Amino acid sequence: MAENFTSKSDFTSSFNIDKKYCFRVSLIYFASVLFANFMAQLIPISMNFPVTLTEDMIKWKEFVDSNDVLINTLTILVFAIPSLICLCYSFSMLFAKDDLTVAKKVVNLPLKFSLWGIVGWILNYFLEIIFCIYAKKTMGINLSYILISSFVFYILEAIFSFVVSYFVTETVNRSAVLPRLFPNGQVSKIPGVKKFSLNFLFFIFFITVSLFPIIFILSSFVSIQINNQIPINWNTIIMSIVLFVSSLALTIVFMRVFTVPLKKLTEGTEKIKKGDYSVKVKNISNDELGVLSDTFNEMTESLKEKEFIRDTFGKIVDPEVRDHLLSGNISLGGENCDVTVMFCDIRGFTSMSENMEPSSVVSLLNQYFTQMGKCISNNHGVINKYIGDAVMAIFGAPVKSENHALDAYNAALEMKTALVNLNEKFAKEGFYKISFGIGLHSGSVLAGNIGAENRMEYTVIGDTVNTASRIESLCKIYNTDLLLSENTAKQISSSKENLNLKFVADAEIRGKTETVKLYTW
Repeated sequence: MAENFTSKSDFTSSFNIDKKYCFRVSLIYFASVLFANFMAQLIPISMNFPVTLTEDMIKWKEFVDSNDVLINTLTILVFAIPSLICLCYSFSMLFAKDDLTVAKKVVNLPLKFSLWGIVGWILNYFLEIIFCIYAKKTMGINLSYILISSFVFYILEAIFSFVVSYFVTETVNRSAVLPRLFPNGQVSKIPGVKKFSLNFLFFIFFITVSLFPIIFILSSFVSIQINNQIPINWNTIIMSIVLFVSSLALTIVFMRVFTVPLKKLTEGTEKIKKGDYSVKVKNISNDELGVLSDTFNEMTESLKEKEFIRDTFGKIVDPEVRDHLLSGNISLGGENCDVTVMFCDIRGFTSMSENMEPSSVVSLLNQYFTQMGKCISNNHGVINKYIGDAVMAIFGAPVKSENHALDAYNAALEMKTALVNLNEKFAKEGFYKISFGIGLHSGSVLAGNIGAENRMEYTVIGDTVNTASRIESLCKIYNTDLLLSENTAKQISSSKENLNLKFVADAEIRGKTETVKLYTW
Protein backbone atom coordinates (compact mmCIF):
# COMPACT_ATOMS: atom_id res chain seq x y z
CA MET A 1 0.00 0.00 0.00
CA ALA A 2 0.99 3.60 -0.46
CA GLU A 3 2.67 5.23 2.52
CA ASN A 4 0.97 7.98 4.57
CA PHE A 5 2.27 11.53 4.54
CA THR A 6 4.33 11.99 7.68
CA SER A 7 6.17 15.25 7.11
CA LYS A 8 5.40 18.80 6.07
CA SER A 9 7.57 18.53 2.97
CA ASP A 10 5.74 15.40 1.74
CA PHE A 11 2.43 17.11 2.38
CA THR A 12 3.00 20.52 0.84
CA SER A 13 4.34 18.95 -2.34
CA SER A 14 0.92 17.41 -3.07
CA PHE A 15 -1.66 19.61 -1.33
CA ASN A 16 -2.69 23.27 -1.37
CA ILE A 17 -3.48 24.51 2.14
CA ASP A 18 -4.76 28.04 2.82
CA LYS A 19 -5.21 28.57 6.57
CA LYS A 20 -7.48 31.61 6.23
CA TYR A 21 -9.72 29.77 3.79
CA CYS A 22 -9.92 26.79 6.15
CA PHE A 23 -10.83 29.13 9.02
CA ARG A 24 -13.66 30.69 7.01
CA VAL A 25 -14.93 27.24 6.06
CA SER A 26 -14.96 26.18 9.70
CA LEU A 27 -17.15 29.19 10.58
CA ILE A 28 -19.64 28.12 7.90
CA TYR A 29 -19.65 24.62 9.36
CA PHE A 30 -20.18 26.08 12.81
CA ALA A 31 -23.23 27.96 11.51
CA SER A 32 -24.54 24.67 10.09
CA VAL A 33 -24.23 23.04 13.51
CA LEU A 34 -26.16 25.92 15.12
CA PHE A 35 -28.85 25.59 12.44
CA ALA A 36 -29.11 21.83 13.08
CA ASN A 37 -29.52 22.45 16.82
CA PHE A 38 -32.20 25.06 16.11
CA MET A 39 -34.09 22.59 13.93
CA ALA A 40 -33.79 19.97 16.68
CA GLN A 41 -35.51 22.41 19.08
CA LEU A 42 -38.63 22.08 16.95
CA ILE A 43 -38.99 18.37 17.74
CA PRO A 44 -40.71 18.77 21.15
CA ILE A 45 -42.90 21.50 19.64
CA SER A 46 -44.10 19.50 16.65
CA MET A 47 -44.04 16.07 18.26
CA ASN A 48 -46.85 15.08 20.65
CA PHE A 49 -46.20 13.03 23.77
CA PRO A 50 -48.80 11.60 26.16
CA VAL A 51 -49.11 13.89 29.21
CA THR A 52 -51.49 13.36 32.13
CA LEU A 53 -52.55 16.34 34.23
CA THR A 54 -51.57 14.89 37.59
CA GLU A 55 -50.85 16.93 40.73
CA ASP A 56 -47.11 16.38 40.23
CA MET A 57 -47.31 17.76 36.70
CA ILE A 58 -49.18 20.87 37.89
CA LYS A 59 -46.54 21.50 40.58
CA TRP A 60 -43.73 20.95 38.08
CA LYS A 61 -45.29 23.54 35.72
CA GLU A 62 -45.45 26.03 38.58
CA PHE A 63 -41.77 25.30 39.44
CA VAL A 64 -40.66 25.85 35.85
CA ASP A 65 -42.64 29.11 35.55
CA SER A 66 -41.15 30.47 38.77
CA ASN A 67 -37.58 29.60 37.73
CA ASP A 68 -37.78 30.19 33.99
CA VAL A 69 -35.03 32.85 33.98
CA LEU A 70 -32.55 30.56 35.74
CA ILE A 71 -33.50 27.55 33.62
CA ASN A 72 -33.25 29.47 30.33
CA THR A 73 -29.91 31.01 31.35
CA LEU A 74 -28.39 27.64 32.21
CA THR A 75 -29.81 26.13 29.02
CA ILE A 76 -28.16 28.85 26.94
CA LEU A 77 -24.93 28.28 28.88
CA VAL A 78 -24.79 24.53 28.18
CA PHE A 79 -25.22 25.23 24.46
CA ALA A 80 -22.60 27.96 24.58
CA ILE A 81 -19.99 25.47 25.82
CA PRO A 82 -19.89 23.34 22.62
CA SER A 83 -20.08 26.54 20.57
CA LEU A 84 -16.98 27.83 22.35
CA ILE A 85 -15.20 24.50 21.69
CA CYS A 86 -15.99 24.73 17.97
CA LEU A 87 -14.75 28.31 17.75
CA CYS A 88 -11.51 27.43 19.55
CA TYR A 89 -11.02 24.58 17.08
CA SER A 90 -11.52 27.02 14.20
CA PHE A 91 -9.02 29.54 15.55
CA SER A 92 -6.47 26.78 16.19
CA MET A 93 -6.14 26.30 12.42
CA LEU A 94 -4.84 29.85 12.04
CA PHE A 95 -2.02 29.18 14.47
CA ALA A 96 -1.16 25.61 13.45
CA LYS A 97 2.56 24.94 13.04
CA ASP A 98 2.33 23.13 9.72
CA ASP A 99 -0.06 22.42 6.86
CA LEU A 100 -0.35 18.75 7.78
CA THR A 101 -2.02 19.70 11.07
CA VAL A 102 -4.45 22.00 9.27
CA ALA A 103 -5.29 19.26 6.77
CA LYS A 104 -6.17 16.84 9.57
CA LYS A 105 -8.41 19.44 11.19
CA VAL A 106 -10.27 20.23 7.95
CA VAL A 107 -10.94 16.59 7.12
CA ASN A 108 -12.12 15.96 10.70
CA LEU A 109 -14.29 19.11 10.84
CA PRO A 110 -17.69 17.54 9.95
CA LEU A 111 -17.39 14.76 12.52
CA LYS A 112 -15.95 16.83 15.36
CA PHE A 113 -18.33 19.76 14.95
CA SER A 114 -21.33 17.42 14.72
CA LEU A 115 -20.28 15.55 17.87
CA TRP A 116 -19.57 18.72 19.80
CA GLY A 117 -22.92 20.06 18.64
CA ILE A 118 -24.83 17.41 20.61
CA VAL A 119 -22.89 18.02 23.82
CA GLY A 120 -25.42 20.73 24.73
CA TRP A 121 -28.30 18.24 24.63
CA ILE A 122 -26.47 15.85 26.93
CA LEU A 123 -25.57 18.62 29.38
CA ASN A 124 -29.12 19.97 29.21
CA TYR A 125 -30.56 16.60 30.22
CA PHE A 126 -28.22 16.30 33.19
CA LEU A 127 -29.24 19.86 34.13
CA GLU A 128 -32.88 18.82 34.05
CA ILE A 129 -32.10 15.88 36.36
CA ILE A 130 -30.61 18.38 38.85
CA PHE A 131 -33.73 20.56 38.66
CA CYS A 132 -35.97 17.52 39.18
CA ILE A 133 -34.00 16.48 42.26
CA TYR A 134 -34.23 20.03 43.61
CA ALA A 135 -38.00 20.17 42.89
CA LYS A 136 -38.53 16.85 44.65
CA LYS A 137 -36.74 18.04 47.79
CA THR A 138 -38.40 21.48 47.93
CA MET A 139 -41.89 20.63 46.66
CA GLY A 140 -42.11 16.86 47.04
CA ILE A 141 -42.66 16.29 43.33
CA ASN A 142 -42.06 12.83 41.82
CA LEU A 143 -41.06 13.46 38.22
CA SER A 144 -39.63 10.16 37.03
CA TYR A 145 -42.21 10.26 34.25
CA ILE A 146 -40.86 13.63 33.09
CA LEU A 147 -37.28 12.36 33.11
CA ILE A 148 -38.24 9.37 30.97
CA SER A 149 -40.07 11.46 28.37
CA SER A 150 -37.29 14.09 28.40
CA PHE A 151 -34.71 11.38 27.85
CA VAL A 152 -36.56 10.26 24.71
CA PHE A 153 -36.77 13.81 23.42
CA TYR A 154 -33.14 14.66 24.12
CA ILE A 155 -31.95 11.48 22.43
CA LEU A 156 -34.05 12.26 19.37
CA GLU A 157 -32.89 15.89 19.33
CA ALA A 158 -29.23 14.90 19.67
CA ILE A 159 -29.48 12.32 16.89
CA PHE A 160 -31.35 14.73 14.64
CA SER A 161 -28.81 17.47 15.28
CA PHE A 162 -25.88 15.15 14.55
CA VAL A 163 -27.41 13.72 11.36
CA VAL A 164 -28.32 17.10 9.88
CA SER A 165 -25.04 18.84 10.74
CA TYR A 166 -22.87 15.89 9.71
CA PHE A 167 -24.54 15.34 6.34
CA VAL A 168 -24.57 19.04 5.47
CA THR A 169 -20.94 19.68 6.45
CA GLU A 170 -19.62 16.39 5.03
CA THR A 171 -21.41 17.04 1.72
CA VAL A 172 -19.89 20.52 1.48
CA ASN A 173 -16.50 19.14 2.53
CA ARG A 174 -16.45 16.48 -0.18
CA SER A 175 -17.96 18.50 -3.00
CA ALA A 176 -16.21 21.86 -2.58
CA VAL A 177 -13.62 22.17 0.18
CA LEU A 178 -11.53 19.02 -0.12
CA PRO A 179 -11.21 19.19 -3.95
CA ARG A 180 -9.79 22.71 -3.58
CA LEU A 181 -7.38 21.85 -0.77
CA PHE A 182 -6.35 18.49 -2.21
CA PRO A 183 -6.28 18.87 -6.01
CA ASN A 184 -4.33 15.61 -6.36
CA GLY A 185 -6.62 13.66 -4.05
CA GLN A 186 -4.80 11.32 -1.62
CA VAL A 187 -6.94 12.45 1.34
CA SER A 188 -7.02 8.86 2.58
CA LYS A 189 -3.24 8.97 3.07
CA ILE A 190 -3.36 11.71 5.70
CA PRO A 191 -2.55 10.15 9.10
CA GLY A 192 -4.70 10.84 12.15
CA VAL A 193 -7.96 11.20 10.23
CA LYS A 194 -11.08 9.31 11.28
CA LYS A 195 -12.33 7.22 8.38
CA PHE A 196 -15.98 6.15 8.15
CA SER A 197 -17.12 3.22 6.09
CA LEU A 198 -20.14 3.23 3.83
CA ASN A 199 -21.87 1.03 6.41
CA PHE A 200 -21.82 3.94 8.87
CA LEU A 201 -23.22 6.36 6.28
CA PHE A 202 -26.00 3.93 5.40
CA PHE A 203 -26.83 3.59 9.11
CA ILE A 204 -27.12 7.38 9.43
CA PHE A 205 -29.26 7.40 6.30
CA PHE A 206 -31.52 4.73 7.81
CA ILE A 207 -32.02 6.79 10.96
CA THR A 208 -32.92 9.84 8.92
CA VAL A 209 -35.41 8.37 6.45
CA SER A 210 -36.86 5.52 8.48
CA LEU A 211 -36.36 5.64 12.23
CA PHE A 212 -37.31 9.30 12.70
CA PRO A 213 -40.54 9.18 10.65
CA ILE A 214 -41.69 5.99 12.40
CA ILE A 215 -41.04 7.36 15.90
CA PHE A 216 -42.57 10.74 15.05
CA ILE A 217 -45.78 9.32 13.60
CA LEU A 218 -46.15 6.56 16.19
CA SER A 219 -45.62 8.84 19.19
CA SER A 220 -48.13 11.36 17.87
CA PHE A 221 -50.67 8.61 17.23
CA VAL A 222 -50.25 7.09 20.69
CA SER A 223 -50.39 10.54 22.32
CA ILE A 224 -53.73 11.29 20.73
CA GLN A 225 -55.13 7.99 21.97
CA ILE A 226 -53.87 8.41 25.53
CA ASN A 227 -54.75 12.09 25.91
CA ASN A 228 -58.27 11.37 24.62
CA GLN A 229 -58.56 8.22 26.73
CA ILE A 230 -58.93 6.06 23.63
CA PRO A 231 -57.78 2.41 23.96
CA ILE A 232 -54.37 1.94 22.38
CA ASN A 233 -54.49 0.26 19.00
CA TRP A 234 -51.74 -2.35 19.38
CA ASN A 235 -52.06 -3.36 15.76
CA THR A 236 -50.67 0.03 14.78
CA ILE A 237 -47.72 -0.37 17.16
CA ILE A 238 -47.03 -3.88 15.88
CA MET A 239 -47.22 -2.65 12.28
CA SER A 240 -44.77 0.16 13.12
CA ILE A 241 -42.35 -2.38 14.54
CA VAL A 242 -42.74 -4.54 11.44
CA LEU A 243 -42.06 -1.52 9.22
CA PHE A 244 -39.01 -0.66 11.30
CA VAL A 245 -37.55 -4.17 11.05
CA SER A 246 -38.39 -4.39 7.34
CA SER A 247 -36.76 -1.05 6.56
CA LEU A 248 -33.69 -2.06 8.57
CA ALA A 249 -33.43 -5.33 6.64
CA LEU A 250 -33.88 -3.55 3.30
CA THR A 251 -31.22 -1.00 4.28
CA ILE A 252 -28.78 -3.80 5.08
CA VAL A 253 -29.52 -5.55 1.76
CA PHE A 254 -29.25 -2.29 -0.17
CA MET A 255 -26.05 -1.46 1.68
CA ARG A 256 -24.49 -4.77 0.65
CA VAL A 257 -25.38 -4.07 -2.98
CA PHE A 258 -22.86 -1.23 -2.80
CA THR A 259 -20.32 -2.35 -0.22
CA VAL A 260 -19.65 -5.90 -1.47
CA PRO A 261 -18.64 -4.90 -5.04
CA LEU A 262 -16.68 -1.92 -3.73
CA LYS A 263 -14.85 -4.18 -1.27
CA LYS A 264 -13.89 -6.51 -4.11
CA LEU A 265 -12.73 -3.55 -6.20
CA THR A 266 -10.65 -2.30 -3.27
CA GLU A 267 -9.07 -5.72 -2.81
CA GLY A 268 -8.37 -5.82 -6.55
CA THR A 269 -6.62 -2.45 -6.51
CA GLU A 270 -4.45 -3.59 -3.60
CA LYS A 271 -3.35 -6.61 -5.65
CA ILE A 272 -2.59 -4.35 -8.62
CA LYS A 273 -0.43 -2.17 -6.35
CA LYS A 274 1.60 -5.28 -5.56
CA GLY A 275 2.05 -6.03 -9.27
CA ASP A 276 -0.61 -8.73 -9.66
CA TYR A 277 -2.41 -7.88 -12.91
CA SER A 278 -4.25 -11.20 -13.15
CA VAL A 279 -6.98 -10.06 -10.72
CA LYS A 280 -10.56 -10.15 -11.98
CA VAL A 281 -13.67 -8.72 -10.35
CA LYS A 282 -16.81 -10.82 -10.70
CA ASN A 283 -19.64 -8.75 -12.17
CA ILE A 284 -23.30 -9.80 -12.24
CA SER A 285 -25.05 -6.44 -12.71
CA ASN A 286 -25.55 -3.90 -15.47
CA ASP A 287 -25.87 -0.78 -13.29
CA GLU A 288 -23.17 1.81 -12.58
CA LEU A 289 -21.31 -0.62 -10.32
CA GLY A 290 -21.44 -3.22 -13.06
CA VAL A 291 -19.98 -0.73 -15.55
CA LEU A 292 -17.30 0.13 -12.98
CA SER A 293 -16.45 -3.56 -12.51
CA ASP A 294 -16.23 -4.16 -16.25
CA THR A 295 -14.05 -1.08 -16.66
CA PHE A 296 -11.83 -2.29 -13.83
CA ASN A 297 -11.35 -5.66 -15.54
CA GLU A 298 -10.56 -3.95 -18.84
CA MET A 299 -8.08 -1.72 -17.01
CA THR A 300 -6.28 -4.70 -15.48
CA GLU A 301 -5.97 -6.30 -18.92
CA SER A 302 -4.57 -3.06 -20.30
CA LEU A 303 -2.13 -2.73 -17.38
CA LYS A 304 -1.09 -6.33 -17.81
CA GLU A 305 -0.37 -5.72 -21.48
CA LYS A 306 1.50 -2.46 -20.76
CA GLU A 307 3.58 -4.12 -18.03
CA PHE A 308 4.48 -6.91 -20.46
CA ILE A 309 5.52 -4.32 -23.06
CA ARG A 310 7.46 -2.37 -20.41
CA ASP A 311 9.20 -5.51 -19.18
CA THR A 312 10.01 -6.56 -22.75
CA PHE A 313 11.23 -3.06 -23.56
CA GLY A 314 13.50 -3.26 -20.52
CA LYS A 315 15.08 -6.39 -21.96
CA ILE A 316 15.70 -4.81 -25.34
CA VAL A 317 17.24 -1.66 -23.87
CA ASP A 318 18.66 -1.12 -20.40
CA PRO A 319 15.92 -0.52 -17.77
CA GLU A 320 17.38 2.90 -16.94
CA VAL A 321 17.19 3.90 -20.60
CA ARG A 322 13.65 2.49 -20.76
CA ASP A 323 12.55 4.58 -17.76
CA HIS A 324 14.30 7.62 -19.24
CA LEU A 325 12.39 7.25 -22.51
CA LEU A 326 9.05 6.40 -20.89
CA SER A 327 9.29 9.54 -18.76
CA GLY A 328 8.78 11.54 -21.97
CA ASN A 329 12.33 12.01 -23.24
CA ILE A 330 11.69 10.76 -26.76
CA SER A 331 12.61 13.76 -28.90
CA LEU A 332 15.68 13.70 -31.09
CA GLY A 333 18.75 15.42 -29.68
CA GLY A 334 20.77 15.23 -26.51
CA GLU A 335 22.92 17.01 -23.96
CA ASN A 336 26.62 17.16 -23.16
CA CYS A 337 27.60 15.23 -20.06
CA ASP A 338 30.64 13.61 -18.49
CA VAL A 339 30.57 9.81 -18.53
CA THR A 340 32.82 6.79 -18.52
CA VAL A 341 32.49 4.51 -21.53
CA MET A 342 33.30 0.81 -21.29
CA PHE A 343 34.03 -1.55 -24.17
CA CYS A 344 34.38 -5.25 -23.40
CA ASP A 345 35.30 -7.77 -26.11
CA ILE A 346 35.81 -11.55 -26.02
CA ARG A 347 39.31 -12.53 -27.16
CA GLY A 348 39.55 -14.91 -30.13
CA PHE A 349 35.82 -15.36 -30.35
CA THR A 350 35.69 -15.52 -34.16
CA SER A 351 38.06 -18.51 -34.41
CA MET A 352 36.44 -20.17 -31.42
CA SER A 353 32.91 -19.88 -32.80
CA GLU A 354 33.96 -21.47 -36.12
CA ASN A 355 34.27 -24.82 -34.32
CA MET A 356 30.93 -24.56 -32.49
CA GLU A 357 27.33 -25.17 -33.45
CA PRO A 358 25.30 -21.95 -33.86
CA SER A 359 23.01 -23.00 -31.01
CA SER A 360 26.04 -23.50 -28.74
CA VAL A 361 27.41 -20.10 -29.71
CA VAL A 362 24.08 -18.47 -28.84
CA SER A 363 23.90 -20.34 -25.52
CA LEU A 364 27.44 -19.31 -24.58
CA LEU A 365 26.87 -15.67 -25.48
CA ASN A 366 23.57 -15.50 -23.63
CA GLN A 367 25.13 -16.84 -20.44
CA TYR A 368 28.14 -14.57 -20.83
CA PHE A 369 26.10 -11.43 -21.50
CA THR A 370 23.75 -12.23 -18.60
CA GLN A 371 26.59 -12.39 -16.09
CA MET A 372 28.43 -9.37 -17.47
CA GLY A 373 25.19 -7.39 -17.60
CA LYS A 374 24.52 -8.05 -13.91
CA CYS A 375 27.98 -6.73 -13.00
CA ILE A 376 27.40 -3.57 -15.03
CA SER A 377 23.89 -2.95 -13.65
CA ASN A 378 25.04 -3.58 -10.07
CA ASN A 379 27.37 -0.61 -10.45
CA HIS A 380 24.92 1.84 -12.00
CA GLY A 381 26.02 1.17 -15.56
CA VAL A 382 23.84 1.05 -18.64
CA ILE A 383 24.41 -1.45 -21.44
CA ASN A 384 24.13 0.66 -24.55
CA LYS A 385 24.47 -2.06 -27.17
CA TYR A 386 25.83 -5.50 -28.00
CA ILE A 387 28.21 -5.51 -30.96
CA GLY A 388 28.65 -9.15 -31.89
CA ASP A 389 30.53 -10.55 -28.91
CA ALA A 390 31.37 -7.08 -27.53
CA VAL A 391 29.53 -4.96 -25.00
CA MET A 392 29.36 -1.17 -24.90
CA ALA A 393 28.30 0.25 -21.55
CA ILE A 394 27.87 3.79 -20.20
CA PHE A 395 28.36 5.02 -16.65
CA GLY A 396 26.91 8.43 -15.82
CA ALA A 397 24.04 8.61 -18.31
CA PRO A 398 21.09 8.84 -18.57
CA VAL A 399 21.24 9.07 -14.74
CA LYS A 400 24.09 11.43 -13.94
CA SER A 401 26.73 10.39 -11.41
CA GLU A 402 29.86 12.00 -10.02
CA ASN A 403 31.44 8.58 -9.40
CA HIS A 404 30.93 7.13 -12.88
CA ALA A 405 34.64 6.29 -13.33
CA LEU A 406 34.78 4.39 -10.03
CA ASP A 407 31.51 2.63 -10.88
CA ALA A 408 32.98 1.48 -14.21
CA TYR A 409 36.16 0.24 -12.50
CA ASN A 410 34.17 -1.67 -9.86
CA ALA A 411 32.03 -3.20 -12.61
CA ALA A 412 35.21 -4.38 -14.36
CA LEU A 413 36.41 -5.99 -11.13
CA GLU A 414 33.11 -7.83 -10.74
CA MET A 415 33.19 -8.89 -14.40
CA LYS A 416 36.66 -10.39 -13.89
CA THR A 417 35.46 -12.44 -10.91
CA ALA A 418 32.25 -13.43 -12.71
CA LEU A 419 34.23 -14.63 -15.73
CA VAL A 420 36.30 -17.00 -13.54
CA ASN A 421 33.10 -18.57 -12.19
CA LEU A 422 31.56 -18.62 -15.65
CA ASN A 423 34.56 -20.45 -17.15
CA GLU A 424 34.22 -23.13 -14.48
CA LYS A 425 30.62 -23.59 -15.57
CA PHE A 426 31.58 -23.59 -19.25
CA ALA A 427 34.19 -26.29 -18.59
CA LYS A 428 31.48 -28.57 -17.16
CA GLU A 429 29.25 -27.89 -20.17
CA GLY A 430 32.04 -28.59 -22.67
CA PHE A 431 32.51 -25.00 -23.83
CA TYR A 432 35.81 -23.30 -24.44
CA LYS A 433 37.40 -21.16 -21.77
CA ILE A 434 37.01 -17.50 -22.77
CA SER A 435 38.83 -14.30 -21.88
CA PHE A 436 38.05 -10.68 -22.50
CA GLY A 437 39.59 -7.24 -22.78
CA ILE A 438 38.04 -4.15 -21.18
CA GLY A 439 38.75 -0.56 -22.14
CA LEU A 440 37.63 2.42 -20.02
CA HIS A 441 37.79 6.09 -20.91
CA SER A 442 36.14 9.11 -19.25
CA GLY A 443 35.21 12.36 -20.91
CA SER A 444 32.50 14.50 -22.43
CA VAL A 445 29.90 13.00 -24.78
CA LEU A 446 26.63 13.96 -26.38
CA ALA A 447 24.02 11.71 -24.76
CA GLY A 448 20.53 11.49 -26.19
CA ASN A 449 18.23 10.08 -28.84
CA ILE A 450 20.00 9.64 -32.16
CA GLY A 451 18.37 8.49 -35.40
CA ALA A 452 15.28 9.26 -37.44
CA GLU A 453 11.88 10.55 -36.35
CA ASN A 454 10.37 7.07 -36.61
CA ARG A 455 13.41 5.09 -35.50
CA MET A 456 15.79 6.29 -32.82
CA GLU A 457 18.24 4.96 -30.29
CA TYR A 458 19.45 6.31 -26.97
CA THR A 459 23.23 6.38 -27.16
CA VAL A 460 26.32 8.52 -26.64
CA ILE A 461 28.55 9.89 -29.37
CA GLY A 462 31.83 11.72 -29.37
CA ASP A 463 35.57 11.28 -29.24
CA THR A 464 35.31 9.67 -25.77
CA VAL A 465 33.45 6.71 -27.26
CA ASN A 466 35.96 6.20 -30.07
CA THR A 467 38.87 6.45 -27.64
CA ALA A 468 37.36 3.87 -25.28
CA SER A 469 36.88 1.44 -28.16
CA ARG A 470 40.48 1.81 -29.33
CA ILE A 471 41.84 1.49 -25.79
CA GLU A 472 39.99 -1.83 -25.47
CA SER A 473 41.62 -3.08 -28.69
CA LEU A 474 45.06 -2.38 -27.17
CA CYS A 475 44.49 -4.99 -24.44
CA LYS A 476 45.80 -7.64 -26.85
CA ILE A 477 48.97 -5.66 -27.52
CA TYR A 478 49.78 -5.08 -23.84
CA ASN A 479 48.59 -8.57 -22.82
CA THR A 480 46.10 -7.46 -20.15
CA ASP A 481 42.37 -7.75 -19.64
CA LEU A 482 41.90 -4.12 -18.56
CA LEU A 483 43.18 -0.79 -19.81
CA LEU A 484 41.98 2.58 -18.63
CA SER A 485 42.92 6.06 -19.72
CA GLU A 486 44.62 8.68 -17.58
CA ASN A 487 41.32 10.62 -17.37
CA THR A 488 39.58 7.60 -15.87
CA ALA A 489 42.51 6.76 -13.59
CA LYS A 490 42.56 10.28 -12.11
CA GLN A 491 38.84 10.24 -11.39
CA ILE A 492 39.06 6.81 -9.76
CA SER A 493 42.02 7.86 -7.62
CA SER A 494 40.17 10.98 -6.42
CA SER A 495 37.13 8.86 -5.46
CA LYS A 496 38.98 5.95 -3.86
CA GLU A 497 42.11 6.25 -1.76
CA ASN A 498 44.98 3.75 -1.76
CA LEU A 499 44.13 2.49 -5.26
CA ASN A 500 47.33 1.19 -6.82
CA LEU A 501 46.86 1.42 -10.56
CA LYS A 502 49.84 0.31 -12.65
CA PHE A 503 51.14 2.48 -15.44
CA VAL A 504 51.30 0.53 -18.71
CA ALA A 505 52.51 2.87 -21.46
CA ASP A 506 52.14 6.12 -23.37
CA ALA A 507 50.15 4.63 -26.20
CA GLU A 508 49.42 6.06 -29.58
CA ILE A 509 45.70 6.04 -30.33
CA ARG A 510 44.62 6.02 -33.94
CA GLY A 511 43.06 9.38 -34.78
CA LYS A 512 44.83 11.25 -31.96
CA THR A 513 47.98 13.34 -32.32
CA GLU A 514 48.97 13.00 -28.68
CA THR A 515 49.70 9.78 -26.83
CA VAL A 516 47.36 8.52 -24.08
CA LYS A 517 48.69 7.25 -20.77
CA LEU A 518 47.21 3.81 -20.06
CA TYR A 519 46.85 2.06 -16.73
CA THR A 520 45.72 -1.35 -15.53
CA TRP A 521 44.96 -3.00 -12.19
